[in-house]
Amino acid sequence: MKILETKAIVLSSLKYGETSLIIRCFTQEFGLKSFIAKGVFSKKKRNTSLYFPLSEIDLSFQPKSNEQQLVFLKSAQASYYYESLHFHPIKSAIVFFLAEILNLVLKEESSNQEVYFYIEHSLKEFDQKKEDFADFHLIFLLQLSHFLGFYPNLEQDGNLFDLENGFFSNSNSSINMLKAGETVLFKKLLELSFTEDSKNTFNQPQRSLLLEILVKYYQIHTTNFKKPKSLQVLHELFS
Repeated sequence: MKILETKAIVLSSLKYGETSLIIRCFTQEFGLKSFIAKGVFSKKKRNTSLYFPLSEIDLSFQPKSNEQQLVFLKSAQASYYYESLHFHPIKSAIVFFLAEILNLVLKEESSNQEVYFYIEHSLKEFDQKKEDFADFHLIFLLQLSHFLGFYPNLEQDGNLFDLENGFFSNSNSSINMLKAGETVLFKKLLELSFTEDSKNTFNQPQRSLLLEILVKYYQIHTTNFKKPKSLQVLHELFS
């Protein structure tokens, strides 16, 4: 049977037996896939860092003829070496949080290269930025909603944002409305992009508030979405 190859972004890993890992990946060519990486904890091959959250790897595997979800990796190696994502304490915390979010919202078991390239490009931008990166996760989540189908409708304006229906209004149209002050912050976030030259826009309380708003927005629009366990860590970091 043919050996398949693809780039992949690691979403999570779980120890399997004494020396192996089950890794869940978002692959460039095949969408979501889970693999067994054998011997990761063996004395000869000890390479757990390869499977850190949001690491990008090149992997190969032989698909099961019965289309089992779990297949054994034939090979895996780093596709891109991050300079700071897994070493800087704040960046690392953001990475763990975003990996948890992506684990919850990525559902496709077929290729979606547009989403893959967005994640890949964003992480490389984040990795290269030496300062003014504290708003990255907010911008990332809002832009990700483009690909997930619930980016805010900007065709009409208003001083309140309806989280449930995704539009701005001047009337209290649902139980999930942002207040006027929260809407001002949300509109400011909509104007931002994360680039080499971008600066931090929000202070710490604003950042925490916007993070709670975005998590609620995702909860409303994503099936079986649970509040990420790593959310509290980010609040503590930015408090």
